[in-house]
Amino acid sequence: MRMTVVALFALTLHLVACESTQPTPAQGVTSSAPATQRSSAVAKIVFIDQEESCDCTHKRIEATWSAMQAALGRPATLPVERIHLDTQAAQANTYTALKPLMVPPGIYFIDDHNSVVEMLQGEVKTEQIAAVLAR
Repeated sequence: MRMTVVALFALTLHLVACESTQPTPAQGVTSSAPATQRSSAVAKIVFIDQEESCDCTHKRIEATWSAMQAALGRPATLPVERIHLDTQAAQANTYTALKPLMVPPGIYFIDDHNSVVEMLQGEVKTEQIAAVLAR
């Protein structure tokens, strides 16, 4: 039953993603935990996207993936786990249950206690990612 609900949510998200009001590339959508809940620095990043998506969502995912890679440098300064919301729903739910994902992709900044320190979603720029990492 739980997988059905997650699958229906993912399908609904996919169907309305291009038709809904999306943040502009410069805006992005930011969600963060209150300062009192931040226990430590970012230990890893979880990037949640969709394997199958419309063209506009695919472009947003690729632009954000590139921005994240640029912010992390080469080799990456942190481990990154990439999860596809539509084909790996159970894995994605581990994070989306903590901070809901409304506009893919979602970048979850995870501390060493497996808590979400910060979450960005939608099309995100390198500067926005670097700002989170600099905290």
